[in-house]
Amino acid sequence: MKKNLKIKSYHDYIIKDGQFIGEFEKMYKHCEDPWMQSKQPNKYSRMAGILHIKNFGIKSVLECGCGLGYYADWIFKETGIIPKSVDISDTAVKNARKLFPYLDFTKSDITKDLIKYREIDSILFAEILWYILPDIDALIEIMEKEFKDKYLIILQVFYKGSQKYGNEYFTSLNELTEYIPFKLLGSCEATLASDSTIETCTIYEI
Repeated sequence: MKKNLKIKSYHDYIIKDGQFIGEFEKMYKHCEDPWMQSKQPNKYSRMAGILHIKNFGIKSVLECGCGLGYYADWIFKETGIIPKSVDISDTAVKNARKLFPYLDFTKSDITKDLIKYREIDSILFAEILWYILPDIDALIEIMEKEFKDKYLIILQVFYKGSQKYGNEYFTSLNELTEYIPFKLLGSCEATLASDSTIETCTIYEI
């Protein structure tokens, strides 16, 4: 008889027991809807990101780590902007194209390819900071050189006393804004009493 194999949670492919795994392609091959993307989790911070795009007259968006494309579609419906949406996972990009064929999805590793998109008005990091921490300082240097006077929008969830990964970088909105060296233009955070997380959204002038 075959042994019953334990089905992995999408978390097991990304960060497990405080250790970064980063198997995004395997995750998208084996998990239909990681992070419950189809339900648009973290709606407070995602709506705030859209409001930042509107408030600052942003005309073009580089969405880094687009996943299955649901947030790109929300941005498009609210602003009329079709983001340049990129993801490291080929499977994620293929599935996003099937779901939203009228949008723009490309496979790209932003830790290597950021400079290619320097003509775009704004960089959007929506819930990806934990996955690019080893490269964050190098990415900041590229932004300083190639994206001067443009915008950086960061959507990031923090955990109420239970964060196990990335603690040496930042564990709260205040620590994040202290780490990012650009001019802070706006910030917000939201949570419910029943949540274990705090949603945050910040926008910076590079």
